[in-house]
Amino acid sequence: MRYLVSLFLLVEILLAWDIDTIYRSIFRKISNFLRSTDIFLSDDNSSTRQEFDISTSLDMIAETYRDTRFRVNVKANIDFPRTQKKLHLFFQDFKTNDSIDAQTGKTVQDSVSKSSFLFGVQYLTKADISYRAGIRIHSGKLDPFVSARWERTNYFNFLHSSWIYYGDRLYYYLDRKWDNTLFFFYQNKLNDITLFSFENKYRFKYHPDNENEYLHSLRFYVSKGTYGLFMPRAEIYCHADDKESYKLNYYYVGIDWRDRLIRRWLFFKAGPAVLWRIENGFKPSFRFTASIGVSFEQN
Repeated sequence: MRYLVSLFLLVEILLAWDIDTIYRSIFRKISNFLRSTDIFLSDDNSSTRQEFDISTSLDMIAETYRDTRFRVNVKANIDFPRTQKKLHLFFQDFKTNDSIDAQTGKTVQDSVSKSSFLFGVQYLTKADISYRAGIRIHSGKLDPFVSARWERTNYFNFLHSSWIYYGDRLYYYLDRKWDNTLFFFYQNKLNDITLFSFENKYRFKYHPDNENEYLHSLRFYVSKGTYGLFMPRAEIYCHADDKESYKLNYYYVGIDWRDRLIRRWLFFKAGPAVLWRIENGFKPSFRFTASIGVSFEQN
């Protein structure tokens, strides 16, 4: 409860500050820096529109049988229109695993110290393949990588508003070596505001112990207004590596709700859930996630 009270107090503080002036100042600095970088890389000072989408958020996670955990999230997609129309700069958090517990820490500082980030450029081809190159940043250490991503969408003529989305994301890191994710989604647009999705992922990681992950989930994406989104979901997560054989780690049933808060660039997320974990003998545990974040968008 004290964490929820702290969250409400944070909102009150934001209201007391001149947050619009602060936001506009940060936005201008980001926009000017990206414009200058694009001009430097392209040697082209012509007038063109800069597009970017940057967001960061802080999660607070409370769950029975566990201490409260925190997670810091960062994601950015940036276009360099002068340099090349198909060249994108990205900066995003790197998840060491695909479970709901990835990158969490006992404090915000602990979460940041465990966090890793990917920074680099992405090149989109006319085919279904895109390429990436960059570095993974973790605790001041740099790990260069190259990546190829293949993805495709096939629509069903005999099923109204249904399609499959599938592909492969392959990374090779100088230090972590191979990291490969295969995914297959079946999706159906039920109506103007609701999308059903059956999502399946398999991930293999060479580092540290030849890990194998399986994530299967059923999700409904329900739009609420311009920015709101409800996402009921049920999922199972399985894991295996050199030290232990294949096992089912948890069942998860919950609802995520995301919407704007006070301003269109400030958002929150709330998510009650029930889990059945193997470590608790599959006894039900209750979980609640509260998030607050800020986005910088120009498109």
